[in-house]
Amino acid sequence: MSEPPTLDALLLQAEAARADGRLPEGLAAAEQAWPLSTDAPPAQRLRAGLLLLYFRYRAGALNTVVDTGLQLLPLLREAPALDVQLDETLRMLVLSATDVGRFEEALAFGHEVHQRALHDGDSVRLSLATNALGCVYERMGDPWHGERLMLDGLALARQQRHPHAMLVALNNLIATLSGAHYLLQGSVPPDQAAQVLLRALPYAAEAMQIATVRGEPYPLALVQGNRGELLTLLGRLDEAWPDLAAAAELARRHGFDALAWRIACSTGEHHLRSGAPEAAWQLLQQTLQASAAAAAEARMTRLRLHHAAYRAARALGRPHQALEQLEQYQHLERARLLSQLRGRSQLFVTTVEAEQVRLEARRAGERAARAEVSARIDQLTGLGNRRELEQRWTPLVQRLQDEQRPLALAMLDLDHFKQVNDRFGHAVGDHVLVALAGLLRDNMRGDDLIIRTGGEEFLLVLPEADRDAALHICDRMRQRVAAHDWGRLHAGLTVSVSVGVAAAPPYELRALIVRADVALYEAKRAGRDCVRAG
Repeated sequence: MSEPPTLDALLLQAEAARADGRLPEGLAAAEQAWPLSTDAPPAQRLRAGLLLLYFRYRAGALNTVVDTGLQLLPLLREAPALDVQLDETLRMLVLSATDVGRFEEALAFGHEVHQRALHDGDSVRLSLATNALGCVYERMGDPWHGERLMLDGLALARQQRHPHAMLVALNNLIATLSGAHYLLQGSVPPDQAAQVLLRALPYAAEAMQIATVRGEPYPLALVQGNRGELLTLLGRLDEAWPDLAAAAELARRHGFDALAWRIACSTGEHHLRSGAPEAAWQLLQQTLQASAAAAAEARMTRLRLHHAAYRAARALGRPHQALEQLEQYQHLERARLLSQLRGRSQLFVTTVEAEQVRLEARRAGERAARAEVSARIDQLTGLGNRRELEQRWTPLVQRLQDEQRPLALAMLDLDHFKQVNDRFGHAVGDHVLVALAGLLRDNMRGDDLIIRTGGEEFLLVLPEADRDAALHICDRMRQRVAAHDWGRLHAGLTVSVSVGVAAAPPYELRALIVRADVALYEAKRAGRDCVRAG
């Protein structure tokens, strides 16, 4: 008789299953490991618990996610090195508690992770926390405040160019706008309800791009399923079907049961709208049966399943089955409304609280935007620095290259600037740099990019300018520098510049800089105060 697997062996098995996307095997190993970790050292207990949370969440066992998470939180809070895992766990608990109607716990978790991100000034974590709170408000019956919070979260994620945070925000917005559409149906004209879905379509397209690049099965299935639902509700059935079929296959292959039930509900809706009520009825009944054991966790999905099954039975002329499905739907709907009302009553949830969270996220976003701008600006002259060049070069050159338009780059250097500092002092030297920056801004074209690369050197990017045009622009600039009244800064002060020009092709920054640098050296050798092309 073989020995039972050890805790270490089970943990390794679960981690390997997670890496390979084998949810059923990983869940089975994690379920066995968890009780064995009771008397293990805290590190192993946490390792087992975090694995169990991961697998239970993707399997849709959300009540047990919350219960297990409550046991893990004290250990995570005592381990500063696991701050990332603490934030991820709190967000997972927010979403899980929200989906099963445990709103008091959901908001407590949400405010904790939100305050942690706010305290640390971490915009990415704040984006994720703000999105999680938006999900709570959406499930408590206020998708409008949920949407506003998620838009703030998306803005933060975009500022930081963080694909995961962007994907989370976009996917939440899709689900929230779909939920708002269901609320509006029957209360407003159909075209007005459809406008909500149309607002979600660009989010779905962007989310699909990110999810496809990342290639992770769960978010990809989630986004495809949500986009398939959107297109189905808009009546774009031919476009919807490939998304629904691909999402269903991903969920089936990886054992994402709860997600598979949601996708099946959207597929049933697709059958109904395609004029196939019998296929819809069969699929919806199979899904209701498969999800019966997880009724508490899948109550929102089952709510939609019963409503779709009611309409399928009506279309098939089966009044008794239609009535049974309608009664089940109404029972779940009353329970949902009661849960929302209880949650609001117990927690005194007001729009003021939601607005406060939004304002905090917005202020953090503004701070992050200011910091980003500051990091790209030379503090003395106000011109862009190398980071600004890196940010703007690729999209600019891509456009010019695609349209086969000219581009030139120039290196501009103040002549004998060391002598200016030595003779008149560094304060006057700084004033010269500031004045030169002003001359460049005032006399260059609107689309030209002016960068201070360090010391007395400046780089000019001249879109739509070929070699001859660039030489003319730079020589005109040289003349204006020489003609400027520098004596106002200090008696006896004169300033001139030398310029080296290079024109594309190639449209490659380093190559153009090298050629412009060589041309600048030639201008220096020619006696300075002149322009040369490389």
